[in-house]
Amino acid sequence: MLELPPIALTMGDAAGVGPEIILALLGSHPLAAQAHIYGSRHLLNLTLDHLARRDHRWDRIKPLLADATVVDVDHRLPDHAADAIRSLSALPFGQHFPPFGHLQGAALEAAIDDAMAGKLRALCTAPLNKALFDTAGLPPTGHTEILAERSGAPRHVMMLAGDRLRVALTTTHLPLADVARKLSVERILDTITLTHDSLRRLWRIPSPRIAVAALNPHAGEQGTMGDEELRTIAPAIALARAEGVDASGPWPADTLFAKAHPERAWPFDAVVCMYHDQALIPLKLLHFGRSANITLGLPFVRTSVDHGTAYDIAGRGEAEAGSLAYALELAASLSDANAAR
Repeated sequence: MLELPPIALTMGDAAGVGPEIILALLGSHPLAAQAHIYGSRHLLNLTLDHLARRDHRWDRIKPLLADATVVDVDHRLPDHAADAIRSLSALPFGQHFPPFGHLQGAALEAAIDDAMAGKLRALCTAPLNKALFDTAGLPPTGHTEILAERSGAPRHVMMLAGDRLRVALTTTHLPLADVARKLSVERILDTITLTHDSLRRLWRIPSPRIAVAALNPHAGEQGTMGDEELRTIAPAIALARAEGVDASGPWPADTLFAKAHPERAWPFDAVVCMYHDQALIPLKLLHFGRSANITLGLPFVRTSVDHGTAYDIAGRGEAEAGSLAYALELAASLSDANAAR
């Protein structure tokens, strides 16, 4: 049987819960022991020492961390950031620490480079802090944008998925006031077709059924509550259907997501949404802690947790690792499907 390359776990913002949930998974999940952790062994050790002082049950993870493959990215950091991190004797949990802005970016970029070189089959990312890039004097951006730019992916879509509901986003991290003017027939069509292709390739669904959500209340009520449905969304659906995609809509979002209730029959394999909260509110209501973020369209599989850095509980040993476990399992499953093509 063909032996596949490892999966990368990137540490994210070291002042958040990323290192903590990676360590928790290292002590509880076999896939974590096989993964390569990108970040800083020094900071992982500091995190573990801190947690073990609070609760000695964390001591059992120390030999596991010692045996783990950790890819240190210190050499990718500016000297001032690397020196500041090496000099730490305790972690600034829950604080914006500028050197960690450089570290979270370097860890992600190193993992992308190794994936592009065929050394990794998938990336599974712990949460980073977009604002921390700005604190570090770097352009503020997110995982999806860095992944797409560094891998040279011309098309990419952000999807979140649980066992029942999958949502693909036509726009991602935009102010709500900017969403309507960013929508176009081409952008919506691209989201529909890339979602369709990914469902076939990665999830092995032969004929995906895709619902497309409306932007406005009541799907615009024939233009009386906004004309985006008539002007952009419906034409994109028609073009997708002409290409053989089983796409339907535009569906009023409130009644569409009511159909996803666990006690009802759910007739779709994914929903294409127009904006961030339209997609993520129903997804997290159904699957929070057991869902993952997937970047579609990359030359490798990338998954991530469905939550942020959680500064308010970082360093307490309280963070749940369920979403990271789900993301890691999904990364393994999808990359297996990708390799089998």
